[in-house]
Amino acid sequence: MKILKSFDTKTDAEELLEATEIYGEWNVILVKKHWVKLILPLILVFISMMLLDFMLYVIYVHLFDDHKIIFRTLAIFYVYTSISRSLYAILWIMTNILWQVRAKKKYIDSISLAELKQKSFEKFLKRTFITFVAHVLVFFFNAIVPFLINENSWRNTAITIWALILDFVFILILNRVIFRIIDYEMNFDICTKDGVVSYKQDWFFRTKTMNISKDAIRVIQHSREWIKSALFQYGNINIFTDSELDKKWNKSLELSYIPDPKRLAKKLNSMMEKWWENLNKAGA
Repeated sequence: MKILKSFDTKTDAEELLEATEIYGEWNVILVKKHWVKLILPLILVFISMMLLDFMLYVIYVHLFDDHKIIFRTLAIFYVYTSISRSLYAILWIMTNILWQVRAKKKYIDSISLAELKQKSFEKFLKRTFITFVAHVLVFFFNAIVPFLINENSWRNTAITIWALILDFVFILILNRVIFRIIDYEMNFDICTKDGVVSYKQDWFFRTKTMNISKDAIRVIQHSREWIKSALFQYGNINIFTDSELDKKWNKSLELSYIPDPKRLAKKLNSMMEKWWENLNKAGA
């Protein structure tokens, strides 16, 4: 699924395939963030659903007694367009959390698994986009309901405005959830014996790539901070180099929220040590 040139959900699978063809599966690792990054989006989904319930209650009090058909029509559309978006998000989040918890390897090293996860993400985005468009249409319909029923009292207008505000906040929160899911899924790192490539998706309009070659890498370290990171088994991997990478990163690149950082750092160091050994043998 490609939106503009800067947003392609197949990037991770394509980059992994290309790296695998060059180095072989045993020398390539695709790393994504730890599932703890999905906790906040999950909480936001439930908050948005509580807002939706309150909004439906406001509409119920406003319309049900005198306009049962209109209320039931609005309720059906809201349940379909709003609850379905929330349920899609919950299902996707829980599926990815369970996959990472159960997986023996906390990173991806096979094309089939990368493509499977990519197809799941594409399906989620398509369903979310369709229900979002439907929800926006219902939002505008809700805005003109007072005019359709010919009741323009201050009370009715005020209640309608409150319902619209609640619905708008619901849309904003749920969209924030979607963007956090995109951030989780489309930001990744590919590690090979030739170095590390870090990909960062900046909304829909820009993709940033940081490439650190094996020649520049000097030290790879892992670290865990606080009780939370030790409890949930995630941490950071710091890659120190002998060259300037970026004004922000300077001479080191930090890969944050890495699942099982100790094993990954050990794997990276092992790949690099083999390269350094081969280089020393060639020099001798």
